Amino acid sequence: MDGLLVIFWGIVLLSFVVVVHEFGHFIVARAFGVRVTEFMVGLPGPSIGFTHKGTRFGITALLFGGYARIAGMEPGDEDPLLADALAYVWRHGTCDATHLAAGLDITEPHAEDLLVILSGWGSITTPKGSLTGKTYLAPAIDGYQKGEARLVDDPVALLDEQRKGTYRALPCWKRLLILFAGPAFNLVLALIIFIGLFSIHGVYEASTTLYDVVAGSPAATAGIQAGDTIVQIDGTEIPDWETLVAVVDAHEPGDQVSVAYLHDGQRHDVSLVLMDNGQGHPALGIYAGSELVHMSLWESTKQTGTYFLLVLDAIGQLFNPATMAQTLDQSTSVVGIAYEAKAAADQGFLSFLLIIAAVSVSLGFMNLLPIAPLDGGKIVIEVIQRIRGRELSLKATNIINVIGIGFVMLLFMYLLFQDMFRYVLGG
Repeated sequence: MDGLLVIFWGIVLLSFVVVVHEFGHFIVARAFGVRVTEFMVGLPGPSIGFTHKGTRFGITALLFGGYARIAGMEPGDEDPLLADALAYVWRHGTCDATHLAAGLDITEPHAEDLLVILSGWGSITTPKGSLTGKTYLAPAIDGYQKGEARLVDDPVALLDEQRKGTYRALPCWKRLLILFAGPAFNLVLALIIFIGLFSIHGVYEASTTLYDVVAGSPAATAGIQAGDTIVQIDGTEIPDWETLVAVVDAHEPGDQVSVAYLHDGQRHDVSLVLMDNGQGHPALGIYAGSELVHMSLWESTKQTGTYFLLVLDAIGQLFNPATMAQTLDQSTSVVGIAYEAKAAADQGFLSFLLIIAAVSVSLGFMNLLPIAPLDGGKIVIEVIQRIRGRELSLKATNIINVIGIGFVMLLFMYLLFQDMFRYVLGG
């Protein structure tokens, strides 16, 4: 049963943050007039859903993650036969690869590629419920029914008109915004969750009002008890736990210090000798309490920013040969995320929200890495194409993608096996 819950909560968490990511791409693409033919929860496959303003929304049978199919994002130069292929389908109403190959005197695989591109543009469609995608129909437009033949006077003009609603038709800066929107939405989601929890619900912080005192420790011998509050050490005011730790760490085991504490509201001053905590560091022998603190909007924003910087630093260490091994050991795959999601869900809704925010931050920043096919890699390709003044060839783009996919898969498999040993086998 626990195994099923691990899978369930892992799917819920990862699907949610991925769908938020894809919604970022979707909303900005639509704002720029680009057609988005599908917005699905789950991986590509059989689906149920509805169509609204040219986009099919739904849930697929492979319920994990999600995707937005944005028109015109196929790599490489535009196929010179695309206009003829579009006109052919519209003139006949329905068409498959065999039919198109014969009509244009090309190979069937070439014909299928053309049909897939035009389908991705939303310029042709597949019959409802079709699982093969082999039969394509002219769309319902300008008074024509779906699959009805219609007159096409100028194939080039027709393709130009259809291209206006694609990613390809956009200037570089709009393309970059679409690509950046996915990671940005993940970071905004995390920002909202963290600020909301820190400001509205509050966050538990270590307190100088003690949770417990180690039996036989210097603090216990001096009469300090659980519930007492440390207010001063060697004349230094102790407003918070961080200050207490810093003041104690400035000494050595065996040093004598004076401690002022409150017990039932009464101040007491004692002198004690610091113990060794077993690792060569000085210690009083006390455990911090905790208190619920409601941060201001500025404080919670600053705290969130600090966490973002820590994640960025961790990602940077992944590419530093000196710290790579340690960083990988501290990282996790989808398996580890699923186990942590289940543990967070067991603790309650707020804990689950926190892990959603943490995963969303990681997904957002990781996607900005300049590695294809991540969004950061696509951004780099767009910048290169802008500098060159023309699209990279399909061959060059495929090589870049293969290298990037290879690196991502190698990293994924390493973390997957590490998590299988750590979580499943109990290593």
